Amino acid sequence: MEILLPLILICIPPLIMAWIFPEKWQLYPITIFTAIFIGYYSPVSLLILTITTITSFYLAKNLGKKELWCILGILQAVFIFLIFKNNNSIFNESIIPLGMSYYFFRQIHYSIESYKGKLPEHSFKDYLFYMFFLPVILIGPINLFQDFFRDIKRRRWDSSLFSSGLERILYGFAKIVILGNYLITSKFINLIEPLQEQHIWLYTYIDSFRFFANAYVQFAGYSDIAIGLSMLFGFRMIENFNYPFLAKNIADFWQRWHISLSGWCREYVYYPVSSFTRKPYLGILCSMMVLAFWHEISLNYLLWGILHALA
Repeated sequence: MEILLPLILICIPPLIMAWIFPEKWQLYPITIFTAIFIGYYSPVSLLILTITTITSFYLAKNLGKKELWCILGILQAVFIFLIFKNNNSIFNESIIPLGMSYYFFRQIHYSIESYKGKLPEHSFKDYLFYMFFLPVILIGPINLFQDFFRDIKRRRWDSSLFSSGLERILYGFAKIVILGNYLITSKFINLIEPLQEQHIWLYTYIDSFRFFANAYVQFAGYSDIAIGLSMLFGFRMIENFNYPFLAKNIADFWQRWHISLSGWCREYVYYPVSSFTRKPYLGILCSMMVLAFWHEISLNYLLWGILHALA
């Protein structure tokens, strides 16, 4: 919540400008305020995002050997990502780049889709709008360039979309504040606290469910707010959650949980590895490793990824 409220508040000026300015200038304020927001909270992140946005675009556009620029575009994102994600990094936590996990995955997507020749004709400003889109810069979803570019060309004032966006923001706040912070974190913990002294095993078991329930409503709530803010600007984002705890199995769960991330891994990890090796199980393992290390580079998440792959 500490950074969420400032994010919403700073969206207000560019939101007004995005609808009252002449059409050709409407998206520039979003980019400018995104840079101001990131620069205030994490100057290192702004520097990295700016440099890698420029280099990833011109690698895709100007180098003759497609395989080379595609590999370079991916490697620059992976290399910087691993440096900052590594717990043994020389960097302090206070300067870990804000939103890095999301904007690097967008850049890798852009490099691969450009290599495949699946991107529409566009300019650098279109890519800049995509990379510096304030509503999803911190918490996703990992939206695709083709969908974003389509909305750039089609966006028109739509009162019903604007109203739906406000509703999604309200739902997101309800999930975070009422369900997550108040009921699950504050009230429910008080109910199970007496079990800690005499039945520690039962307390730990129930508390694990509390932890995952809170993680879900918090993350889903943040995604609702990001999707709702995007609607206010006239953009439709991919849904990120679809009742994941109603899933029938682990495979179904990953079709419902963090859908944009699991879809990214399916497209850019599972399919290539499975096709190249003819071993789908290896594709599953690699996908789960990427999902694991996206969260944290540690032994705990290595084991987490292996267990999910086995399941």
